[in-house]
Amino acid sequence: MGLFDFLKRKSVPATINDTVAPLREISMPRFSWMILFRDGFGDLAQLRTALAKYQEPLRQISSHHIIFGAPAELDVRLSIESHVLVESQEIAAQFPHSESSAIALCDQRIELSWDMRDDPGLITNLIGLVEPEARRLVGTCWTFDCDSGQWF
Repeated sequence: MGLFDFLKRKSVPATINDTVAPLREISMPRFSWMILFRDGFGDLAQLRTALAKYQEPLRQISSHHIIFGAPAELDVRLSIESHVLVESQEIAAQFPHSESSAIALCDQRIELSWDMRDDPGLITNLIGLVEPEARRLVGTCWTFDCDSGQWF
């Protein structure tokens, strides 16, 4: 797996078929953040339960994927595959942080993504609900903006 392959998965470019078949929706790029941590979840059940207390729509797609909010939707996915540790090491090396050595040991992440057309205020509010709940459940974690390369 190449450096930052996970960033390539977040958008699908429009093709010539999209321009000649106007009835089909053109896939737009998505913005994404990652919450990196160690050994926190086997699935998203705890996070889904924590988010249920808010008055926002919540749909479970699979045990590792939920959609939170409406009309703006925050796509929440848990990644626990073996490549997450390698990618965490690459991120820690490429985007220095005062705790880079701890970040390099992260073997799990929650990926938050949203459509670039969604209202930024609504998305900020949704992230403001998800990120603290994830932090409460897993303890120490780091939030990374994949598009700007910044830590939060």
